[in-house]
Amino acid sequence: MKLLREPLFHFTIAGVVLFAAYAWLNGSRPASDGVDPVRIGTGQIQWLKETYSSQWLRPPDANELHGLVTDLVNEELLAREAQAMGLGENDTIIRRRLAQKLKFLVDDTSRLAEPTDAVLRRYFEANAARFQESPRVSFSQIYFNPENRKDAARDADLVLAGLSTDAGANGAELGDRFLLEAEMTLADRQTIVSTFGDEFADALLAIEPGKWSGPLKSGYGTHLVFVSARETIQKPSFEAVRDKVVAEWRRENEQKASQDYVARLREKYGVEFDDSVKAQLEPQPAADVSMR
Repeated sequence: MKLLREPLFHFTIAGVVLFAAYAWLNGSRPASDGVDPVRIGTGQIQWLKETYSSQWLRPPDANELHGLVTDLVNEELLAREAQAMGLGENDTIIRRRLAQKLKFLVDDTSRLAEPTDAVLRRYFEANAARFQESPRVSFSQIYFNPENRKDAARDADLVLAGLSTDAGANGAELGDRFLLEAEMTLADRQTIVSTFGDEFADALLAIEPGKWSGPLKSGYGTHLVFVSARETIQKPSFEAVRDKVVAEWRRENEQKASQDYVARLREKYGVEFDDSVKAQLEPQPAADVSMR
């Protein structure tokens, strides 16, 4: 045939053969010599098996394990490509998750430190107040409801002036109806806080027993209180609170390790604020409310 003798035909055939050979040779190579392949090792297989077993209470069979590995490979491939495409940039959820994961790693590293008894004893002595039990108090209270009165604090002061030091003065009749118990017996600080709040608890624990005092503020309103009994604080021995000392030492150690790590990151990367941001972060001068 005449076509078989044409030089252009021969050139075309040669080009097709060369292209096919090139495609075949490069098809068995990685897409890029600079990209590491996805590697699945024994540790990952063990993790897949343990995760599956904890959920289904049995190990995966061969087909299930094959599916788990396929899902892991697909996840790794998609994650790599998404990272290469920059899909994680400016993503709040991803940024927080990465920061959280790194913080967990820093915290886990700090937990590896094992304190000696000497270290714990020094920590115990330096922070003795943390390990003392809260004093317990027994008290009665008279409640003044701010919703029913023009000035609950003033009314409480008037009642206080007329009360004797006798806790049995039937003071409840001098105040307003209170939905909770009017008396507490040997209550610790946490119990008082959970009922009345921090401000009330701190003020109550500072009152000397044996007389009506106040007014005290709580989340409900205003109160007069009569402290009838108080247990003295006993300093515990190191041996009695050793577990608590260890827990507190670890918590503080982890917090310091995290703060130090973030401080090093600030030095490494630096932090800059736009002028407009600096202006918003600067403390504002207090408003002049003095009488002129």
